[in-house]
Amino acid sequence: MSKILAIDDDSVIRKLLANMLQKAGYEVITAVDGNTGLRLALEEDPDVVITDYQMPGMDGMEVLSSIRQLKASLPVIMLTAHGDTALTIKSMQAGAFDYLEKPIVMTELLQIVKNASELSSRSRNIYEQIPASSLQAIEENTFVGKSLLMREIFKNIGRISIIKVNILITGETGTGKELIARLIHHSGITRDNPMVVVNCASLSDNSLDSELFGYCKGAFPGAISEKIGKFELAGEGSIFLDDISELSDSNQARILRVIQEQEFEKPGCTEPIQMKARIIASSNKDLEAMVRSGKFREELYYRLKVFTFNIPPLRFRKEDIADLVNHFIIKHNKKLNKKITKVADGVISFLQSYEWPGNTRELENTLLQAMVMTHGNVLEKDNIVLKNAIGPWLKTQQKELVSLEEVERQHILKVLEAVNWHKQEAIEILNLTRPTLNAKIEKYDLRKNTEPEVPLSNN
Repeated sequence: MSKILAIDDDSVIRKLLANMLQKAGYEVITAVDGNTGLRLALEEDPDVVITDYQMPGMDGMEVLSSIRQLKASLPVIMLTAHGDTALTIKSMQAGAFDYLEKPIVMTELLQIVKNASELSSRSRNIYEQIPASSLQAIEENTFVGKSLLMREIFKNIGRISIIKVNILITGETGTGKELIARLIHHSGITRDNPMVVVNCASLSDNSLDSELFGYCKGAFPGAISEKIGKFELAGEGSIFLDDISELSDSNQARILRVIQEQEFEKPGCTEPIQMKARIIASSNKDLEAMVRSGKFREELYYRLKVFTFNIPPLRFRKEDIADLVNHFIIKHNKKLNKKITKVADGVISFLQSYEWPGNTRELENTLLQAMVMTHGNVLEKDNIVLKNAIGPWLKTQQKELVSLEEVERQHILKVLEAVNWHKQEAIEILNLTRPTLNAKIEKYDLRKNTEPEVPLSNN
């Protein structure tokens, strides 16, 4: 019979855990705080420890740290009522067997305890604190989500970020593949080194060598000074190959050779340079299908996918939309000089009813536009414009509907006026390029301080 140690300062939770685990056939001992729990972990030799994170005195992370140092093979399951991305990653890096948020789903916990007790002999002696600078980087590049799908991804980030292996991140456009890459980089052993981003779609056969490998002075006519390539810039950090599927066959061969040889040649130099960076690649296309059709090199595919993250589309994790809305409002309030603190009834369910073909990027842009339209501190449903929904300004038109071009004209004008004609802010909100915005301003003859003929909202 496996012995389980449950540590929690809440007597109700302790009793609940004890009853549930005893009914499942486990021997259970409990502790009221971290210090008592650590003592019992040494004296009673349990097979699994379940500990709350937030406790007076010694918290769960300190319990986990001490157990890792004293009994490295003892699995520890972390419970918390205040889960977030950084804490999940930190717990898994510190060697937690698993991580669960309260309220506890008993069937899920029982399965985790079963797995932990079966694997209690496995050594989990990794302990590595994340410094404050890296925690800030994680916060700046945070990926919001508490759904089961995202919790598993965060756990895997914690596990894989402390091992330097190549990683492939797949998912639809707008799902946040680069954010996941940044979380991996800033969370683990590469965090004190550079992360270099390469847009593979922009690499031609002629530009790859100079962009990725650089060149030495005199390598060719016009090479009047040395250029440091991106592989060299990455050092012992990470190089993120975004849209790897867009590489030509010859460029795929060049990348494959670097991975195989773990070195690259800098044109014009006599000695090869050792490649020390972790490679993180991303694709919004099905690389396996591309391999089968001969459009992507099979060996490169398997060299990249030592570990794979498949980022789910937003329509598969709609329970995260409420947290995402809160995150994006906080993120953009200062930028837009807004003080939005509330979301009106019906907004979240309205957003959850939409399929989000553009995923979290589309949600963020939609909220940016809604925040521009909002007066006061409440984000209203009528301020939200979705691609397959009639704009709120049309609801005010009782006698006459307007053309699609007129809708676009009025919307662009409203955004420009809201940001005081600051074009960089406008193109971010409208998700346009600067040339496209300039072309539309000219097409619609838009002028600063021109009053729109059709109001965009009822506010």
